[in-house]
Amino acid sequence: MKQSLSRARGFTLIELMIAVVIVGILAAIAIPSYLRYVERAQTRDAQAAMQSLALALERHYSQTYSYGSDADSVVPSSVDLSPSQSPESGPAKYQLTLDIESSGQRYTITGKRVNGDADEPCDSLTLDSQGNRSPAPDICS
Repeated sequence: MKQSLSRARGFTLIELMIAVVIVGILAAIAIPSYLRYVERAQTRDAQAAMQSLALALERHYSQTYSYGSDADSVVPSSVDLSPSQSPESGPAKYQLTLDIESSGQRYTITGKRVNGDADEPCDSLTLDSQGNRSPAPDICS
């Protein structure tokens, strides 16, 4: 008499736990890396929006020899300039403000991350009429 042993096919609990551990390790490495990538992309988009706003101000200056009237921390849209946030549509990641000083001869554009941490260097960006940037562009890359 032959006994036929039928063995159940499937995964053992040990094999399943090993697979879960491997997926957990991969997720622990991939998710923070992805979040840093997203933050860098948002910062670059804010820098591009600030540059776009600076170009609009330079265009205005070439026509009127003034960046506008003195204003402390106004939203660019309040003086008919765009963009006033980054990205331009959808929920804002950076809020842009504009300071015009010295009788319209200088400006400073500030981009602050919405829900940002004050300790992070790329949560507050500035660009002035002389082309000075803070922090330096290579810090936020």
